[in-house]
Amino acid sequence: MKKILLGALGLLALTLAGCSNNALTTNKTSYHPTAMTAVIKGSAKAKTITYQINGGAKHQVKADGGTYFFQVPASTKNQTVKLTAGNATKTVTVKKVNALATYKTFAAKYNQMVIASHLPTKVQQQLQQAQKTQAATKKKLTALAKTDPAAAAVAAQQQQATAKKLQAQMATAKKQAKDELFPTTTKAGLKNLVATKDVTVRGNVQHGKLMGLSLIVPTKQMKTKAGQKAFGTTFALLGTTLKAKPKVVINKFEKVLKDAKKNSSSTTTKTIRSNGIRFNTGFSTDHLYIYITK
Repeated sequence: MKKILLGALGLLALTLAGCSNNALTTNKTSYHPTAMTAVIKGSAKAKTITYQINGGAKHQVKADGGTYFFQVPASTKNQTVKLTAGNATKTVTVKKVNALATYKTFAAKYNQMVIASHLPTKVQQQLQQAQKTQAATKKKLTALAKTDPAAAAVAAQQQQATAKKLQAQMATAKKQAKDELFPTTTKAGLKNLVATKDVTVRGNVQHGKLMGLSLIVPTKQMKTKAGQKAFGTTFALLGTTLKAKPKVVINKFEKVLKDAKKNSSSTTTKTIRSNGIRFNTGFSTDHLYIYITK
């Protein structure tokens, strides 16, 4: 009788252990982010799954038909994610990835180019030329001041007048571009950095680093001249700021777009690479998605 009882208790323990193991599962124990996030998937007997990232705030997600999923934003550091469903727990790791840039530096450079894009072409060329010759012009003015102070004074006044006019034009361009500019600072997390009727730019910022960007465009806007211009400008400026080769990327993207028109599958994705930057393109019935990561 004692042996039978012990055997029954052992069988019960194994059964309970099996139930516990099956109460919460994950499809992996280690995840590597794709696009801007890592997608954690699995099954659970409980209706609600609670998870914590690096022991931080608790988040909850509902199970649908016994399965669940949630996203963890990519970071420059490995992340430990603890999942709880009832009495069952699981722990998984999300691997670190490289950042695109320091957010503040990227935003400042991008915004400067966006503002410049609203200047007349002639003024853009003048600005570029002035930036190239700034050091040489200053050197010439200093030398002229030694030989002909009066002429140097006139030249300096002309430069100041030109600079003042350019500042006024830049101020006008900044007002025109206000809806297209990135915020100079932003809190950590996934959020829309720019949102207009033509384009949305969503970013993932972690520890002051820009981890990834999503450029989202309604397909109906791509059929309008204004929408095409907004998309092309935003796409080119994002790539240029990240030191990708814009002409190469645009040419490859045009081929991807042609292929997409032939095959309307919403699951089709293509990757374009330039100077260490990845542009993953995807299409749905109503939107174009471009995920930019390193």
